[in-house]
Amino acid sequence: MFKNRLFKNVLFRWMPHKEQSICEKRLIKVVKRLKVENFNFNWDRNSCFVEFTYQGESYRLEHSVDKAKEKGIILRNGLDCLNELTQSLEDLGLIIDRGMYDFDTWIAGMRQSPSVEETPEVQDEFQLKYKSLGKQAGEETIALKPETSFKKFDDNHPTSKRTQIK
Repeated sequence: MFKNRLFKNVLFRWMPHKEQSICEKRLIKVVKRLKVENFNFNWDRNSCFVEFTYQGESYRLEHSVDKAKEKGIILRNGLDCLNELTQSLEDLGLIIDRGMYDFDTWIAGMRQSPSVEETPEVQDEFQLKYKSLGKQAGEETIALKPETSFKKFDDNHPTSKRTQIK
């Protein structure tokens, strides 16, 4: 099909990056349309995410090949996931432009939950569950009965005799 080898190499090197840059430009355009100033996005082999801050709240939108597969949608990679996520944000922009709902209403369920380290309740629970097992002041030790040996077990249970090799 392509007779000129140089043209073919240039074309194939250019094509994947063009798809990537188009997706990035679409995402930037839709995020600006939604009046979001600070945002971050990334994708890998199987998933993608878009994080942004809107009116002091952090939000994170995620999509993956596995989530799409559960719904019967076939996606090749994380860039396809990012394209789908961008398309959803564009659709959301259209709904907002029609005046049906505000952006706040749509993203209320997408708030990013605080990390485990920031939650003091979890730290207290962790300290309670995994406190030291060493001897504490005012505690006395209780002697436990040692476990029975296997020989005594074999003597008490004749059906479980071991075969001996000679």
